[in-house]
Amino acid sequence: MDVDIHNKEDVGRWVRQLIDEDRKHDFYVSSEWLKLRDEVLKEYKNECQNCKLKGKYVRATIVHHVKHIDKYPELALSKTYITENGKEQVQLKPVCKECHEYVEHPERLRWNKKKPLTEERW
Repeated sequence: MDVDIHNKEDVGRWVRQLIDEDRKHDFYVSSEWLKLRDEVLKEYKNECQNCKLKGKYVRATIVHHVKHIDKYPELALSKTYITENGKEQVQLKPVCKECHEYVEHPERLRWNKKKPLTEERW
């Protein structure tokens, strides 16, 4: 890989290429991402930031991209981003699996399962 990880345009081109080639997994196993992921988890003391807001301690196992890499590939290796009104916001947020599922895949959660058409179970 020949990408300047401090240059958002380079990062964006690299990540967009991986996505276009259906190789997004290569990003998530890259040394650049794994190093940054570990750094973010350590900075936040491995605490799920969503649970922490609720007064609970749950170990974070996932670093969530607030602005998804599919839409914002240039932010894939950025800890923060700047909003339209000039405010700096967190881009990489440590969360537990349940909080990540709640945000990204609510259809998978136990409480969000559709009821069967009939009570009959075979």
